[in-house]
Amino acid sequence: MWLYIAGLALATLGVMDLLVNIVAVRLLNFTPVELGLLNALWTAAVIPSLRHSNLLSNAGLTKRPTLIGFLAFATFIPLFYLSASWRSAALLYTAYVLHAVTYSYVKTGCQTAVLESYPSHQWSHYSRRLAQLAVLFEGLLLLGVSRVWSSLFETWYFQLIAVFVLAGSALLVLVVPQPSLRFEKILTRIESHLKKSLTRIHGYLTISSLDYANGEKVNILVERFVKDGVSLTLIAAALAAFRIGNEYLFTPLPFVFIRLMGLKTPDVIALYGLGKAIGFTVMLVLPPNVVSKGAFTLAALVKVASVAGIVFWRPDLGSSSVLLAAIYISNLVIDTTIYTLYVTTTSGSNVGLFNIVAEASSLVGTLTSGYVMTILGLDTTVLLLVILNLVPLLLVKKSW
Repeated sequence: MWLYIAGLALATLGVMDLLVNIVAVRLLNFTPVELGLLNALWTAAVIPSLRHSNLLSNAGLTKRPTLIGFLAFATFIPLFYLSASWRSAALLYTAYVLHAVTYSYVKTGCQTAVLESYPSHQWSHYSRRLAQLAVLFEGLLLLGVSRVWSSLFETWYFQLIAVFVLAGSALLVLVVPQPSLRFEKILTRIESHLKKSLTRIHGYLTISSLDYANGEKVNILVERFVKDGVSLTLIAAALAAFRIGNEYLFTPLPFVFIRLMGLKTPDVIALYGLGKAIGFTVMLVLPPNVVSKGAFTLAALVKVASVAGIVFWRPDLGSSSVLLAAIYISNLVIDTTIYTLYVTTTSGSNVGLFNIVAEASSLVGTLTSGYVMTILGLDTTVLLLVILNLVPLLLVKKSW
């Protein structure tokens, strides 16, 4: 039950994130550079928030971060309304910072709840389930918003929506599980360290009985038994390239749809909503375990092809929705795989550190996205984006 509420809360944050960017482009006439700076400010606010929420996560706390997120969200809602009504960039910047704080604590709280509530062998399954629910609810919410966009910022209408949104956020604080005995991550770390230690000992005993003249065979066995899995450095590099590439795509995308492709605001919102809805439908037929080298490679290639299709082909609303859905699905597979590799390597500790690296990379992407598109042009930016999205494929060469 709580997973559905958590998925709805994360979906609501996703909807608000898009609406802030649409208000910036449509109502406040932001340029790509200004849009990049707006998103960079969001990321800059996320990083310290994630550091604090990580401390709460390491303590096994789930309700406290979600409560902090709710309080920040309750302040964000009225500021966002006023920024759109008064056409105030300053208020929009402030509101977006509060949105970043909300996102940090709510996401970390939900991730921690998964790690503390389920056995370690089910972490990947429930993390994927949470992501799926967020995609489904976000798609439905966006489709609903696209139908009422023209009256969304009428006072009575916005107040009514705000009441339901805040009620859902408050419900998450009440239902998110807070285990009284927080031992799942601790046991997993102990088990992992014991396995590594025993593996090393067994490996050295085996090597001691071999013919040392066969150096190649010794090296193979040392690598086999001493190997700890994918290095954190490689995971961090893949994550950084993935997130920077995402920012080069998603940060200026509302500007591309509205200014360069000439789409109306309700159509843009519907486009995102249809993409999410189609993406969720496809997720239902995906195999239970998407964490594999084959799925990871295919996702990277599909994402690159879909990005090129949207930018260069500039198809109609329906086709754009399908391509956007392909990007969402690919992102889910790539993000889930990198996150699962990180959690496995660290035995579930420092969940917030993963988010900090991700958001620091996003900060670089958002700060430079507007300048890159302005200076290099859209076509060259897409080429750079393609290169960045192929970097995570370096993980395929490793054993996992």
